[in-house]
Amino acid sequence: MNNIKVLFLSYMLLQMAFMMILPVIGPVIRTQGLQEWHAGLIVSLSGFFWMVSAKFWGQRSDEVGRKKVLLPLMFGFFVFYLIWAVFIGYTLQHLLSILTMLAVMLILRCIIAAFFSGINPVMVGYIADHYQPEDRASKIAMLGAAAGIAIFLGPFIGGVLSGFDLSYAFYFAAILPLFALILTYFKVKESGKLVLNVTKKSSLKMTDSRIWFEVLVMFLTMNCIFTFNMCIGFFSKDHLNLATQQQSASVAGITLSAVGLTLIIVQILISKLKPKRHLLLLGIGMASMVLGTVMFTLTHGLFLFIVSAVIMGVGAGLILPMINTMTSLAVDANEQGAASGLISAAQGLSMLFSPFIATLLYHYKNELPYWIAALLLMSSLILIPKRQKAQHRLLVSHD
Repeated sequence: MNNIKVLFLSYMLLQMAFMMILPVIGPVIRTQGLQEWHAGLIVSLSGFFWMVSAKFWGQRSDEVGRKKVLLPLMFGFFVFYLIWAVFIGYTLQHLLSILTMLAVMLILRCIIAAFFSGINPVMVGYIADHYQPEDRASKIAMLGAAAGIAIFLGPFIGGVLSGFDLSYAFYFAAILPLFALILTYFKVKESGKLVLNVTKKSSLKMTDSRIWFEVLVMFLTMNCIFTFNMCIGFFSKDHLNLATQQQSASVAGITLSAVGLTLIIVQILISKLKPKRHLLLLGIGMASMVLGTVMFTLTHGLFLFIVSAVIMGVGAGLILPMINTMTSLAVDANEQGAASGLISAAQGLSMLFSPFIATLLYHYKNELPYWIAALLLMSSLILIPKRQKAQHRLLVSHD
């Protein structure tokens, strides 16, 4: 198995660990007496740590090497995820105060986010080191397909395990980063195209004219995704009138798995077709995401509930690899990790605001967070012609 395949497998295991607990978070929160906005607060504050650490990890990998950064990231993710799993298992057996629950979960989730934020930018940087620009879209799409497999399998397994005990998903998820760490340590070689003798750190910012549009679209896309993921454990029970928290966890798991399967199919197609018109596909993906998000709130019955989520999955399957590819193509070789880190930081910025606001809006009206997220993403579609002109100017200047 070559380096890149091992990297994809490790990425899949890490993403699976991160996604596996999504259908269980809502039921755990409600079982322990916490409210929806507590879950939003936990995820939102962790987004701050994600945002401030993502560029650091990507930039650091530009300076010292991809593997030298990946290994401590994976180790830290494993250790603190395991501590979190043990804590959740303990709280389900012993009654703790809401303040204690909230404080410990906040601290652990923030530390986990700080480690996990660097995984994607370092791996995208690794791809940029080893593949020419014309091949990056397909390889980044394969990385996305690995994440799609994780989104398919993770929530499904989490939903099944939650039928026995809500803590089982946390324990199972906590072991997966250890396997990723072992695989990476023994099978992945350091990047052969590492930029040496870096004399100063990259000054790349989110507002850079080359990547500001990609940063904005990533932020608004992740706003839709975090709203969907954050509220689905509550929304599935309330919207479909399910009887128990276990049923809502199972339905949420099935729905997220359907999204993951869609991501796999879409991104494998992208990797095979090797498309050149990245901006067009990005626009189609954004429109699909908006449509699926709105439909999700208007459905009646499990079938249409899942169909709407699948349409969202088509959108995400187009948006995410296109954003990473467009960003990679827009910057220089010594900025790959930093640029990808800023795209990851945009995810963290969305995580900072979206879950807390979504859960507050959910408390007021169940459908409201979904409608606002869709409206914001739809509004960014009007910027595509402006971005197309900017890309044309960039190509002309390179020529």
